[in-house]
Amino acid sequence: MTDVDTQFLRGLFDEEGGLHAAGRTALYRLYGLEGLLYVGITTSPLTRIRTHLREQPWGPRVIAVRIDYPDHAEAAERDTVQAERPLYNVVFNGAVPPPPPDPVARLRARLSAQRRRLAEFEAAVPESTTHLRLLVRGIASAKAAIAGLTEEIAVAEAAGPRPVRPNRRAGP
Repeated sequence: MTDVDTQFLRGLFDEEGGLHAAGRTALYRLYGLEGLLYVGITTSPLTRIRTHLREQPWGPRVIAVRIDYPDHAEAAERDTVQAERPLYNVVFNGAVPPPPPDPVARLRARLSAQRRRLAEFEAAVPESTTHLRLLVRGIASAKAAIAGLTEEIAVAEAAGPRPVRPNRRAGP
């Protein structure tokens, strides 16, 4: 994140960290280059977002924020998490299936996820020049990740399947 981006994000928060929302509950989304990182609800979104930026290990990866005020925030949060599958939500996100055992299948699953993220970035309509700049970065990052994964798949396929190691047990 550049100094300009950091200054922009810090400029969103006043000393109190509050936002006058007339008592309504906000649904907020935090985005990184890899896509949607986290979704939450709060009556003080700027304070809550600032807490995430400072305290979560993924906080420095946040590059964009979206705040909405739905009529039924709790239901909107549940529906959003289940539909959009943010990377760091635990509640409502369900069990994540284990990665495929085959290295090439794992790479193909990661490639598929990157292609979905790229499609999301490309389909997004920029809401400001800053948002446009972040989308362009996200698209470039996703394209680079796709190229890297495609190359890794080619190398893994050329190497052929790895031999299966027998289980070694101590004793008879």
